[in-house]
Amino acid sequence: MTADGPFWAHSRALLKPTFSRAQISDLSAYSVHVEHLLAALSVHNGLDVDLKPFFEKLALDSSTEFLFGHSTGSLTPSPTLDAQAFLQAYNYGQAGIGKRMQLPQWNFLTRDKRFWRSCSLARAFVEGCVTQASASQKEPTYKTPTRLVLAHQLAAQTRDYEDIVNQLLNVFLPAHDATAVALTNIFFHLSRHPTVYATLRREIMAMGPYATWTFERLKACKYLQAVTNETFRLNPSIGQMNRIALRDTVLPTGGGRDATSPVFVKKGTVLTTSFYALHRLPQLWGQESGVWRPERWLQKGGDELTRVEHWTFLPFGGGPRICIGMQLALTEVAYAVGRVVQQYQRVECRDPVWDFVEEWKLTTVSRKGAKVKLVPA
Repeated sequence: MTADGPFWAHSRALLKPTFSRAQISDLSAYSVHVEHLLAALSVHNGLDVDLKPFFEKLALDSSTEFLFGHSTGSLTPSPTLDAQAFLQAYNYGQAGIGKRMQLPQWNFLTRDKRFWRSCSLARAFVEGCVTQASASQKEPTYKTPTRLVLAHQLAAQTRDYEDIVNQLLNVFLPAHDATAVALTNIFFHLSRHPTVYATLRREIMAMGPYATWTFERLKACKYLQAVTNETFRLNPSIGQMNRIALRDTVLPTGGGRDATSPVFVKKGTVLTTSFYALHRLPQLWGQESGVWRPERWLQKGGDELTRVEHWTFLPFGGGPRICIGMQLALTEVAYAVGRVVQQYQRVECRDPVWDFVEEWKLTTVSRKGAKVKLVPA
């Protein structure tokens, strides 16, 4: 995410095989974790519940299996590792890094011992997972997983233990947060728009038994895609991105009174791209750009998605550095949303605060979570 040059190219090459179309299309492993999610939620049927911690655990279980070859099982009655402690440390560390990025010139005043403990605990957790993944491969009873495991792929390409841990930590953020944050935000909005939920549920129910769902069939659900796109537009997981100019350069536009002239950028200048602001520009998204309305993504009749202009919708970035896990995240989000919607007739808002309240960490999350009442089908 923050590397450049040969080091970035090295990291991209290491990670690319794990995100192939064949790997992303295999829903078998992820579906197990979603069933664990539904079992955990069933205890709260008809009751008020915050979905956010459940989605965080779903993302933790699926991402640890994907990255390390074994899951934390945090949604099961017997978690294999201290998943809850890791999640707390990870979330606190993320919040601390977010604050340090907002006010970098004042970092020398930071004296938050809990922040450093959280960072150490999160790293130790990943190191433990790498050690366990390496040890399991040496056991006589070890069976090669049907899906590629990132830790195994990295170990086969490099013996640099620190490099492996750093690569896995770098991937864990998008692998975990892209799914957990998106699911929380989607149900935050669905609970406030019962008509949208009903329309989405009709589309999902028309797909038939979930055992027949495939990557291709999920992509063909246009209203599901519209709901997902609209949530990523209004509440992108990554609200902004900073870059530092490595040399003096000139951008082709952005200067002058009308921002159409070239603009000089001096070496060392920090440039901030706000996806949050981009996705709310009235000149791109209309006067109701601040309103959550999935129908804006559908052409007349609702059979096809509206094509948006290039570089106007960037929840996963763009160009050669576009998020390598984008399709994996979209597939996991679509499947999880589909299963929850299939299971529940209604998801009613139980949050006294109607508006979306942002909490800015490395990612932008709902400070209030997604407080709902689950009404089973």
